[in-house]
Order: sequence, then structure tokens, then C-alpha cells
Amino acid sequence: MKKRYYVYISMCIAFILIFTNTLGIKGNLYILFRNIPKRSVLRNVEDYKEFETANFIIKHRANDAEVLRLVAQASEEYYDEICEKYDYYPEDKTVVILYDDSEELMKNTNLGKSKPPMGVYYASTIQILSPRVWCPPGADMEYLFLNEGPMVHEFTHLVIDDITKGNYPLWFTEGLALYSEYITTKYEWGNEIEEEKIYTIHELSSNFHGLDQYLAYTQSFRVVRYMVDTYGFESIKEILRELESGYDFNKAFEIVTKDQISKLNI
Repeated sequence: MKKRYYVYISMCIAFILIFTNTLGIKGNLYILFRNIPKRSVLRNVEDYKEFETANFIIKHRANDAEVLRLVAQASEEYYDEICEKYDYYPEDKTVVILYDDSEELMKNTNLGKSKPPMGVYYASTIQILSPRVWCPPGADMEYLFLNEGPMVHEFTHLVIDDITKGNYPLWFTEGLALYSEYITTKYEWGNEIEEEKIYTIHELSSNFHGLDQYLAYTQSFRVVRYMVDTYGFESIKEILRELESGYDFNKAFEIVTKDQISKLNI
């Protein structure tokens, strides 16, 4: 289930990155442009009700108290841990849009005709599909949503996007999002894959969507974990700051670690 979900999510993120990078949009200008689709997204759900937690605004339409409770719990449960890990707390409450209709989610995130995901980070909002839609009959909905649901993953995308102002390679934000899940919910992506050196760092950077997506996510996660184990998480944060300054990933990595990018061909 998670495999299918992340494959389609990365398509949306890639579209935003390609669009902004093609136009040379970086830094504060990127934040300005990012707010344009955000305003459109929010207009489309202006009739939704709002439920606020300490750090999130959950917009919803269905009066489903159980699902709303789960979304609120999942949103807040690892908020402080992730923010502290990255030394970043969003200035404003994060908007979470809860859909009980997959077609509405697809339309409001411009995902076209791909299969509906559990959730997506788009235009500085986290948009999720009610677990009642995707949770298998008879399964423990609460356990699945809290441990395998989209909140930790998508919130990490928001944090990375905010810190770097959109200047990051797709494999890096996906690897970091999977790493956040690994250290919080203990979910380890691709742990059943025994193959080593699946893809080079050049292949991940230049042709992410041309690769087998499950293996590309696996390698992205492993590279990030290798970076943390080898250089420490402080180096991850330093790389993010260099990306914020406008350097590309290869240069940022070399500045921070004093190593060549080929060291990531693990």
C-alpha cells in the first residue's frame, strides 16, 4: 500500500520542482510563487469546516469524529520530534485538508488520472484521504493510520521545502521523509531488499522517475541513512542550510562533508 502511495506522490513533487527550477525560481521568490497554488487550493475547500490543534488546522467536510481524532493525533504526535530534529518550526499552523472523496483530492492536487494516494504534500498544504477510503476491511484503522499513514512523511516534506525554499533534489526529500518515518514510527522502507548499490547518486539525481520507483525510494532512504550514520544529522542540517543559500546538492554536500559526491554511491 505504501509503495503505490509514494510512487504517485513523488510525481506531484517533481512537477513543482521542475516548474520552479525551469523558471529559476529560488529563495523568497519561490515562497511567493508557492503561495499562488496554495490560495487556489484553499479556495476550493472554503466551504470545509475547520478543526484546530496546537499546530495544525484540519479542514474537513464529513462529520467523522473518529477519523478527525486520528488525523489530529497523527498530526501532533511527532510534530515536536521532527521540528526539533531539523531545528525548524513553521511560523504558521500547517493546513491539513481531509477528503472523504478520492476524486476531490486528485483534482485539488493536480494529480491527473493517477491512482489516488493516501496523502500528498502540495502547495504548502498536507492533503490526505480519509483512512475509511483506503483501509482494508477488517483491518485496524487506527494502527494503520498512526503507524503507516501519511502524516510524518508529508510533514517532513513541508519542513524540507520551507527550510530550503524549494531547492532540493527529489531523491533527497523522499529519503529524508522516509528517514523521519524510520526514527519515529520505526517503519523501514525496503528492508526486505537485499541488493546493494541499487542506483548511483547520479541516477537518482538525474532520472528519478525513470527508475523502478520502489527501488529508487529504497536507495534514497539508504543514502540518507548512510549520510546520518557517517557524517551525523548535524551535517544533514548544514546541507539544508547550504541548499537554502542557493547551492545545488552536490556542491552543498562537498562544502559540508569535504568529500566528493561519489561517496554516496553506496
